[in-house]
Amino acid sequence: MIAANIPTLPPGDSPDLILVPATPEERITSIKLNSIAWKGLLDINTYIEREDHLFSQKLTRNGLTCWILVDKSEPEGERTILSSCETYQKKALLAHSGKVEDVSTHGIGSVYSRPEFRGKGYAKRMLEELSVKLDTWKMEKETRSRSLFTVLFSDIGKNFYAQFGWMPFLSSHIDLPPLAKQRLSNGAAAKERETRDLLAQDVQTCICNEVVINKLRDRLRDASLSSTGSKIAIMPDFDHFVWHWAREEFFAKRLMPQHSPPVIKGAGNDQARVYCSWTRNFGEAPEDKVLYILRWVYDDPTSAEEEQNLVEAMAAILRRAQQEADEWKLSKVEFWNPTPLLQKAVAMLDSDARVVHREKSSISSLRWTGAEQGLGDDVEWFLNEKYTWC
Repeated sequence: MIAANIPTLPPGDSPDLILVPATPEERITSIKLNSIAWKGLLDINTYIEREDHLFSQKLTRNGLTCWILVDKSEPEGERTILSSCETYQKKALLAHSGKVEDVSTHGIGSVYSRPEFRGKGYAKRMLEELSVKLDTWKMEKETRSRSLFTVLFSDIGKNFYAQFGWMPFLSSHIDLPPLAKQRLSNGAAAKERETRDLLAQDVQTCICNEVVINKLRDRLRDASLSSTGSKIAIMPDFDHFVWHWAREEFFAKRLMPQHSPPVIKGAGNDQARVYCSWTRNFGEAPEDKVLYILRWVYDDPTSAEEEQNLVEAMAAILRRAQQEADEWKLSKVEFWNPTPLLQKAVAMLDSDARVVHREKSSISSLRWTGAEQGLGDDVEWFLNEKYTWC
């Protein structure tokens, strides 16, 4: 129910409050409510259309749940939505003591309470209830009947969600400005010629193939043998990339019909065996118009010569990303948690670029419950990259 004239509201700690999956009609109501915060350049009907479009993607069509906090005394269809959020079931990997398992997890997004309801403890109550429900939600067919971890990305700093168990993890990034095509030195031009654009099928072939996934399994296994604690990663499957592209393609079609569709989904260098995939974010404010690199794939070099070749190839790929950002009138290129090799590549392009450690927005947060299943208190998050965001 959206009506402004709401009867006396129950306190956030009332025993009458329950967290339940929304009906299809209540899901639309929750979208209308949160549109104030997130519709951006879209009108409300187009925003609902976009949310339905994302809901229909393979990543989410069977795993997305819209949750609403309501008073259990109100009848279905007339319930006042006090707070709401969405959860997305995702495939993941767990490594512990040299064993790698395929597991299931949930990403949490769209946490929202309408402004006039804030300060009453509804978001707090919703997250308390959600943390319990997600332990077993949609786990009936999984090897483990209880979830080991869930993730979210906080835009309100590191402290609020931490009180409910979602602890902040490394949340850093590097920005590069857009760059028009220009004349390059002979060496840089050679690397640029070796760089090729990736279409969607190329991303599936080069970044989501079985060899890449098996190398990830081996990496997690080796890490779990060489250090204590559990190692986890959200599976970088093709469905994640398609979901992000569905988002950018919807915006491009509605807001930039004069522009050709965004078919270039990344760039790579076959000789150096380094690839990245990206997506375009068309935000309302200039600083929110960003080309996000979703994922990098490369092998660690085994010699100084290999490292130099790899870093130069990475720099050329980043330059291609800058050119793509310029073509789409985006304010910057951004990628998360840069490795030392990527930092060297950035330095070749912009000596002033620095790693930014986020304190307020997109704080990668993870709630670990593996200790309750005999896996200890320590957990390390691998591939904490933009593709995991939801």
